[in-house]
Amino acid sequence: MARTIFIFGLGYVGRQLGHRLAAAGWHIRGTTRSPEKLAVEAAAGWQIHRFADDQPLADAGAALAGVDAVLSTITAIGGSDPVLDAHEDVLADLMADFKGWTGYVSATSVYPDRPDGFCYEDTPTDPATARGRARVVAENRWLALLQSEIFRAAGIYGPGRSPFDSLRAGTARIIEHRGQVFNRIHVDDICRIIEAAMQAPRPGRIINLADTRPAAQGEVMRHAAALIGVEPPKPQSLEEADLSPMARTFYVSRRRVASRVIGPELGVNLLYPDYESGLAAILAAEEDA
Repeated sequence: MARTIFIFGLGYVGRQLGHRLAAAGWHIRGTTRSPEKLAVEAAAGWQIHRFADDQPLADAGAALAGVDAVLSTITAIGGSDPVLDAHEDVLADLMADFKGWTGYVSATSVYPDRPDGFCYEDTPTDPATARGRARVVAENRWLALLQSEIFRAAGIYGPGRSPFDSLRAGTARIIEHRGQVFNRIHVDDICRIIEAAMQAPRPGRIINLADTRPAAQGEVMRHAAALIGVEPPKPQSLEEADLSPMARTFYVSRRRVASRVIGPELGVNLLYPDYESGLAAILAAEEDA
């Protein structure tokens, strides 16, 4: 009998995960702000629901009825989780006799800046930003209500969401700040890890979604520019860049993240353990298209 997953947030990650699970025989239900953008998926049998911060599901009970798994990829905003704010009661009722799996995609911004050493799944959360603190609150709510597995994602990239896009559009920037470093994770690896966790569930588990090569933003941008034969943008200092407060927090990050779960517990070897292999794969796929 085919299983059904409900994905809150059929965006960049949720949509690709949906395609991966559909290929494995799952029925897909989920939400988007703009159902018209998922017309192809709807035609393929996906059940698409409109959902936004100010527009809850029209009938959440019916939408979630009979599901075997629930995943949220929707970002916590200002200390508030849009999904739980709108539908906590329905999800609580679901859990009364639910024997399925739930997950929540969070971010590595919940960890402290750590110039030396790495943050692992058991590193205490100590976010330096309001955005990170909102993520911690949301994680705790999903854990308390549903014992969800928590996926803490590093910088997400992949086809259509890589340095190549901004370089070609002429909008790329290199902003240099001493000590700035962070991990990334290719969307294909995110989907593989989530699927592996669903196949070997452990309620309340924390999983870091991160590659093995933390690097500064400028290093990655220069490498991408060299791959497509364009000049990288002129470096700017943090002061010269005139960033918004939220954008500024990204460039002052000094956080190295690693996982003791992906390989040892889930048996997943990353397809793209570093940005070099991930960018090369994106470029190769473009050339083959």
